[in-house]
Amino acid sequence: MNKFKIVAKAPTIYQLQSLRAFNLDVVKNNNGSYTGTSEFETENEAKKYLIKRAIMYYDDNEPSLEDAIRDIELYSHLTLDAVTGSIEEIFEEE
Repeated sequence: MNKFKIVAKAPTIYQLQSLRAFNLDVVKNNNGSYTGTSEFETENEAKKYLIKRAIMYYDDNEPSLEDAIRDIELYSHLTLDAVTGSIEEIFEEE
């Protein structure tokens, strides 16, 4: 059974704070960018995680939160300021 992961990339250190809002495991890449990832057993678990992060990030900003949740449910991604995190399927070899 395949797993899923959230992947978010910050092209420079200036977007690092936005990346940290996802609360993912972050690594610095050789080109100066940063990548955050986290794995989940199901796509639904990954979506629930993104919705939780959106609620924390947008707080009482109802229209932005509604847009964020819609994007998670329809497109499996969330944008927090300058960084977008997307859900990707991990294909396991048998």
